[in-house]
Amino acid sequence: MSAGVLIIDDDSAAALSLIKALKLSLPALHFHAASTTEKAIELFLQLRPAVVVLDLHLEVARGVESGFALEQKLLALDSTARIIVLTGHSNVEHGVRALTLGASSFLEKPADLPHLAALIRDAVSQSELRRAYLALNKERVHEISSVVCGESSAIQKVREAVSYASQTVQPVLLLGETGTGKGLCAWAIHDFGRRRAAKFVRYQPTFATPDLVNSDLFGHARGSFTGALAERRGLLLEADQGTLFLDEIEELPLETQVSLLGVLQDKRVRRVGSDSEFGVDFRLICASNEDPVRAIEASKLRKDFYHRIAHFVIEIPALRERKEDIAALSLLALSRLRERESLHVFEIEEAAMQVLQSREWPGNVRELEAVVEGAAYRAHFLGRSILCEQDFFFTQRPAESSGGGFHEKVEAYKLSLIQDALRASGGNQVHAAKALGVDRSALRRILVKDSSSVSSSKTP
Repeated sequence: MSAGVLIIDDDSAAALSLIKALKLSLPALHFHAASTTEKAIELFLQLRPAVVVLDLHLEVARGVESGFALEQKLLALDSTARIIVLTGHSNVEHGVRALTLGASSFLEKPADLPHLAALIRDAVSQSELRRAYLALNKERVHEISSVVCGESSAIQKVREAVSYASQTVQPVLLLGETGTGKGLCAWAIHDFGRRRAAKFVRYQPTFATPDLVNSDLFGHARGSFTGALAERRGLLLEADQGTLFLDEIEELPLETQVSLLGVLQDKRVRRVGSDSEFGVDFRLICASNEDPVRAIEASKLRKDFYHRIAHFVIEIPALRERKEDIAALSLLALSRLRERESLHVFEIEEAAMQVLQSREWPGNVRELEAVVEGAAYRAHFLGRSILCEQDFFFTQRPAESSGGGFHEKVEAYKLSLIQDALRASGGNQVHAAKALGVDRSALRRILVKDSSSVSSSKTP
């Protein structure tokens, strides 16, 4: 052991004498002494000792209150340090109070040296284990930051929650709008957890019939229904020893929710049309883009099922609530695209970044990534290594459409495609027409028609 021990006693001679005696039984430890509150705090910050042996009567004027105050101060500075309190003879209540405030143990004075040495040895082990755990957790959170990207306080809380969830086996419910990264967080919980060596199985029941969902999840026996020509294993068994991620959980049929409750309770699954049961053990992560309370009120989610799957809830904020992360997310999307497609686009100019940061992003991170990737392809096509504002193409959403009939909307869509192609070709109509697979004359007719309609709309 190479840990440090700080002896705090207002009697410096007594402290040095105690250190001399303890070194005989604990030669591998480094001992230090302090006789005042100020010196104790200075050495504590400088040395970060694993163990503090504290005499409560540190100041004559304040008595034991001076020791209690210092105990609280030291633990606030470093909660991994273990504090052993020395109390006066028959002052057990002081020792109990010290334990309540966070001390690991107490001992009456004069201290029995073998007993004190044993307490110090045990406290060093406790401190080192705690510090090793925190170091690993900090490293884990740092690794998770490469998956759950951003430096906003909101996303830091998500990272910490993901790190915590990865070290447990309890069911997790991820809440957030579409495109916020619920699937990414689910994968991170699995990949940084103890079940990482087994499968991560994802299932989304949207638009599926109850029979199909039950067959997908539980499997089926051959001949159990029309079309069941072969036995099916089912996703629950595929996820055995691993993680099952159920996305859009509010779309799961109510009868399936009941069946899943039984599986989660008994850890056994029965295939559709079969009397045989199989043991199964998987970690369940669910996600929803709806408020669970509203889903329960709308009879889309059973209350008992909700309580079973929501032991730990992580709420993922919308991108508009953490716009300070847009730059990092955009550059990360660009970096991944370079690695995947070998595009030579490395930066985003400042004006272009300001455009990205000014938008509300109703599609959240997924929409941002799509816009950045599309712009990167255009910049690469034009031979530029920097992504510019004119590279962006933002899909017009229904809420933003200006109305009109079917024909008008078709014409507007044609025009948007042409404008996008012109941006990608640097305004060259020949290249734009070739990219769209149309004649240049057809392209020009649409542009002229649009120009005419704009002119007539301006005519008083």
